[in-house]
Amino acid sequence: MLNIGIDGFNSYVAANFCNKYRNKYKIHKFKSDINNIDKLKIFIKKKNISIFIRFAGLSRYKCDLYPKKCLSSNYNANKSLVDFLKKNKIKLIFISSSHVYEKSNKKISEKSKINPNSKYGKYKLKSENYISKHLDKYLIVRIFNIYGKYQPEGYFISDIKEKIRNKKSISINNSQRDFIHVDEVSRFLSFSITKNLEGIFNLGSGKSYKLANIIMMISNKMKIKCNLLVKTKADKLVSDITLIKKNGFKVKNEKNFSI
Repeated sequence: MLNIGIDGFNSYVAANFCNKYRNKYKIHKFKSDINNIDKLKIFIKKKNISIFIRFAGLSRYKCDLYPKKCLSSNYNANKSLVDFLKKNKIKLIFISSSHVYEKSNKKISEKSKINPNSKYGKYKLKSENYISKHLDKYLIVRIFNIYGKYQPEGYFISDIKEKIRNKKSISINNSQRDFIHVDEVSRFLSFSITKNLEGIFNLGSGKSYKLANIIMMISNKMKIKCNLLVKTKADKLVSDITLIKKNGFKVKNEKNFSI
């Protein structure tokens, strides 16, 4: 059974992955601070890790609140991990984000323009660049908007549900986004391990959803009227998933955003 090391074990995606694939892989959870590289090195060696998945890192919201911590956890810790994995010839799967891209009216491929506008996105991109420069064996997964059951705060769907529940006013741009279910994210990670995928991959549904429509759908399901203001400014961030399709992965689309 393959020894896989992970951090950020209590994060939404990591917890889902562990729950679904704990019988397929021997998943070892690093439960300490990812900035403690010495402790992480001991963990990886002791557990004889073949693949390490970096789930951990500060959220976009926390990066804005704590810029120094964001630099430490979302870049410096990644750099130290890469240096160690390179010496020991261990593959890294790095969980990145669509926030590295510039918004576009066209679907975004892995070769689309890169232009992060947040600290979170900038450190994701900086980490990606360091990984691709220093590692031979790596997979970078640029995930678009995630949704699913029991989603914690800090995600679009869960935050909108909380605002509707508390009858708060909601103001958004006339935006379109790409949403993928957390189960599909975990399934792709397992697929990528089985197929030994390497390089950079977008992971989304490839479908465009108007945020205003999703909000109204959730409001109707919850049977709570929401006070929604849609601004005239329009923007779009939707994945081109041609590359994952070419490699044999087919995304199963779900539309129950209210769960």
